[in-house]
Amino acid sequence: MKINQFNNAPLKAYSDNRVKNPAEKAQSQSTSSVSTRDVVNVSSQAKLLGTARQTAAESPDMREQKVKDLRDQVRAGTYKPDIRKTAMNLVREDIDFLR
Repeated sequence: MKINQFNNAPLKAYSDNRVKNPAEKAQSQSTSSVSTRDVVNVSSQAKLLGTARQTAAESPDMREQKVKDLRDQVRAGTYKPDIRKTAMNLVREDIDFLR
């Protein structure tokens, strides 16, 4: 395939908009920054997630003492879990999974 005529119009559009000297460049940037602004829209779900994370980070860890007590019981050999309660929770989780 032979191209006889080369159309220079698309490249000319870019070269026409080129700024010639640094003073013009600074002026064009200052005028363009005034006319265009970035906008960020945050969904209500994202706002809720942010609030939840902030609340969780600020709240004290209430289970810390419970975990410490259980760890001490396991180390001492005095921890006696309720087997029936554990079994009921496992069955309940399986039933919830199947629904």
